[in-house]
Amino acid sequence: MSWDEHHSKSEKLASDAELAVRAGEMQRGEDLYRLAAEEETAALSGVAPSASRTLGITAVSAVALWYKGRDYTSAESLALRNLANGHLPEFSVTQLRTLLNMIWMASAAEKAGVKFVPGDVLVSIKGGEVIHGGAPLDLIVRKVEGIQAALYRTVELLLQLPFRKRGAPPADVQNMFRPWLFQAPAGSYQFAVRMQEPEQRALWEGQKPNVDALTATFFGVLRASATSPDVELPAIVPDREYRGAFLNLSRDLAPTGKSFERLEIRDASAPSRAAIVLGADTRQDLNAALRKARPPKPSVSTDEPATLRGTLRALHLDQDWLEIATDEPPPAGHIRVEEAGDALDDIVGPMVNRRVIVSTVRRGTKYLYRDIELEE
Repeated sequence: MSWDEHHSKSEKLASDAELAVRAGEMQRGEDLYRLAAEEETAALSGVAPSASRTLGITAVSAVALWYKGRDYTSAESLALRNLANGHLPEFSVTQLRTLLNMIWMASAAEKAGVKFVPGDVLVSIKGGEVIHGGAPLDLIVRKVEGIQAALYRTVELLLQLPFRKRGAPPADVQNMFRPWLFQAPAGSYQFAVRMQEPEQRALWEGQKPNVDALTATFFGVLRASATSPDVELPAIVPDREYRGAFLNLSRDLAPTGKSFERLEIRDASAPSRAAIVLGADTRQDLNAALRKARPPKPSVSTDEPATLRGTLRALHLDQDWLEIATDEPPPAGHIRVEEAGDALDDIVGPMVNRRVIVSTVRRGTKYLYRDIELEE
């Protein structure tokens, strides 16, 4: 058969595999991914070395399919063989190296008895203060915390748990679903996150399709937040409070353009899919979406918009306030902002002792909360 015939069969089998995984039929999905990998590997053998782009795309696709089928030996062997042939374009070399890293990590985890839900969250941070393979530690810690918060919110959404305004995720969710952080090949600065599947799977058997859809839903929510918060996001996240939380988390992941310029999120196991790109313009769009989605609050004629810049020193959301140490000398430099009960713990908690921008309404001597974001 020709490249077209093998590749077409592979695409059909991979599509069937994805549907099986979404339906919670993991074993059938993995079997189908391996069959798709066999067809793509056969297609690869028929590509001439001179057709470097087709060669690179097909090689990456075949390795990714073996990886999704959890045949790590075949995936590793094929990746190494193609990296050694010297005919691949640079983009496919980068993708194969990333996949190879994920293959080694998944293989080591499996030998240790650790399993993960399908999908690999690969995060790339580029520009500004970020250099090849290195970045300011505080910046990376903030983005790792943001990814973790969004993953836990996705778990709660899929399990149809009541919306959480205060505190950490429920203890059983944290115990059963553990995010893992992995090193990724240097490329600006990259890290990978995978979510461990519940060890006591029987306790979650009724939620199996939702658990297996975790990473796919996470990508869908972030993509819709970044590109279509008014249309696509409500279709994926009908609940208004959950939708607001995801918009806030997406905004906090996006750059202001000062410390770094772009944040890209992709599924490392699906290299052909376009990355979710968050830039400074995305942050502005998300700010607009949040203002539009925010329920109106009562106002009086003397209200004046006021923006506070400083360090978040204290908060007590149950008592409806937070305190900002502005750049002005005390006592005027410490300002209490009231009506802050709408702020979410997983948004504002990591901001304590960091520079923030607080949007408020000044009413007489009082400052009333409207929004908060980090100042990079």
